[in-house]
Amino acid sequence: MPKVFKIRKGLNIKIKGESAKEILPFNASRFALKPDDFRWIVPKLLVNEGEAVKVGTPLFCDKENENLLFVSPASGTVKQIVRGEKRKIEYVEIESDNRFESVTIDIPPITNAQNITLTLQKYGLWNTIRELPFNRIARPNRSPKAIFISGFDTAPLAPDVSYLIENQIDTIQKGIDIITHLSKGKIYLSLYKKANNDELKTLSGIEFVYFTGKHPAGDVSVQIHKIYPINKGEIVWYIDLQSLIMIGKLFGNQKLDFSKKIAICGTGLEKRGYISIPQGAELSTFLSQNAKKGNYRIISGNILTGKNISQSPFAGYYHHQITVIPEGGQRRLFGWLAPGFTLWSYSRTYLAWLFPWKKFNPNSSLNGGIRPVIFNTYYDNVFPFDIFPAQLLKACIAEDIDLMENLGIYEVTEEDFALCEVICPSKIAWQEIILKGLTMLKD
Repeated sequence: MPKVFKIRKGLNIKIKGESAKEILPFNASRFALKPDDFRWIVPKLLVNEGEAVKVGTPLFCDKENENLLFVSPASGTVKQIVRGEKRKIEYVEIESDNRFESVTIDIPPITNAQNITLTLQKYGLWNTIRELPFNRIARPNRSPKAIFISGFDTAPLAPDVSYLIENQIDTIQKGIDIITHLSKGKIYLSLYKKANNDELKTLSGIEFVYFTGKHPAGDVSVQIHKIYPINKGEIVWYIDLQSLIMIGKLFGNQKLDFSKKIAICGTGLEKRGYISIPQGAELSTFLSQNAKKGNYRIISGNILTGKNISQSPFAGYYHHQITVIPEGGQRRLFGWLAPGFTLWSYSRTYLAWLFPWKKFNPNSSLNGGIRPVIFNTYYDNVFPFDIFPAQLLKACIAEDIDLMENLGIYEVTEEDFALCEVICPSKIAWQEIILKGLTMLKD
């Protein structure tokens, strides 16, 4: 019988703005590839402004591994290369011709891991495989002890994974058959016990593991911690199901297709659903046509770990949802003294806790300012790892490498501390501090 893990420590935040299970009409004319989406790579440009490109044309590579290519998701012209401070490349923008003409696909015989690795790097799909520790693009010269796939998502307003992969099970199987060659270890697929997993259960060549419980049960790092914990010196790889579809299409149909479904959610939109887009599509026109009146924040990803893209609304490379919520900053009458029947609070500051079924409409306000650091037991209640979160945070602040290692930093990513950040009475930037600690340790 497959193993079942119950995540007891966590928190489900009920908010309004779910996506309807329907495909909304969408057509983008601009696309962007952002080096910041790929952790700790140093980009080397391979194109110039005004140059014609096809789907699969390399735009930049990693200076440390020039075989690792980052390619255009659309055909058209390089409209601009946007730079920031110290000429840092912010993104490469493509103006699409709407033909999506691909480069010539040449797949070598699938006889060994090296052929597969070089092919995935050549056509820009190696970066869909990521590595823990450090949550970065997998290093092809390392061998993982296992590969993990998460088949569900428990984040607020998360997309329905079964809807994202609808009618694609054969292509997913082809993708699994390909990545099987990349590791001598097992491939694990995590499923939510109470979900409809009928299609995914037909997959072969993998080991099924089931989860129940609260968010962050759907986070792959939590699943790895429960299934096969990482020790110092070990690495594991992970990949999502839609990326497996892209790999399956490349090797099965010799087709380069970067399109995927993403959920459009949040209370800032009149109409919510799913759109099918190539990675890095520009969303401002679509969102403005569906936006409500007022000032709203556009988040690529979920409200806990996503990135604010209001000023540059290109979808994040690894994200599967776009969330639009009201901007904060408005003062409330009587402040925390108000009864707060419509306001969410983990510490029961407001009376809304009396209605556990109620859904809320959050905004981007911190609901507090700079204050003394107060560590309490709240964090342990929402952090499902066998790790002391507050002590690890202190070690990162103190830059104590030995203590960080002893407290288990190799098992976590900064996103695992999102719930600690949300409930923190001191408004500490947990994710930012943990990321700085990981950056110190990366080799």
